[in-house]
Amino acid sequence: MTSPTPSYSRRRDLRSQRRNVAPKSARRKNRPWQTIIATAAATLLAAPFALPAFADSAEPDAIDVIRVLEQAQTVSINADATGVAITREGYTVTTPPPPPPLVPAPQALTGGYASTADTFTNNPASPVQWPFTQGVPISDGFGYRSAPCAGCSSKHQGIDMNPGRGTPIQIIADGVVSEIGNPSGELGVYAIIDHVIDGERISSLYAHMLAGSLRVNVGDQVRVTDIVGQVGSTGMSTGAHLHFGIMRDRAFIDPYPYMKEKVGS
Repeated sequence: MTSPTPSYSRRRDLRSQRRNVAPKSARRKNRPWQTIIATAAATLLAAPFALPAFADSAEPDAIDVIRVLEQAQTVSINADATGVAITREGYTVTTPPPPPPLVPAPQALTGGYASTADTFTNNPASPVQWPFTQGVPISDGFGYRSAPCAGCSSKHQGIDMNPGRGTPIQIIADGVVSEIGNPSGELGVYAIIDHVIDGERISSLYAHMLAGSLRVNVGDQVRVTDIVGQVGSTGMSTGAHLHFGIMRDRAFIDPYPYMKEKVGS
């Protein structure tokens, strides 16, 4: 029995016959391109396997990172541990109280003693005190006199005290304001204050005070040394002075000897 000829041999022969085989010189010319293509393919296949080897080289950044990770601390947590509740402090919101109302300061007194004299000495410890803290000139006394101006009285019912315009005038004893003029008539700006001194009802008069300086009203409770006003020249007056009078049961008396006795000097 004859062995059959392999089919692939016949097919190859047929292809050889159909193909126009190129000369050997042409085949030799194509070999460099084949070599280049083969070399490139081999390089591409080998690249993925060469890169890891390159990465494992002694690259400083990679080594530093690995060393830091090797020295990193670890924390172990017990599986049975339970959390602790955090206590927060409570708070409340309140409305702050309103600020206290502003109380205007009393009006500053201007002026002062332009002149003093040894006419009296005040006693700060006495319940009765002179209208000024120290002796001042007295230009006119109590009683009959020549009228100093047209319309001025010739029967002087007080004494004229001359410390200087604007000097503060103090109240001689505790009492209650019974009358004021702001200004009014011949007395100008004035105040009358009722007192009880040694069991007697006494009233003190402060007249010709500076306009705008009156510091009391009718019915005010006042204390010794409180300021009633300032020396001025309102009403029937020829110059700045205090007309100071004392009344006993509403009748004027000489204030100078009375004050000397009560104050003690």
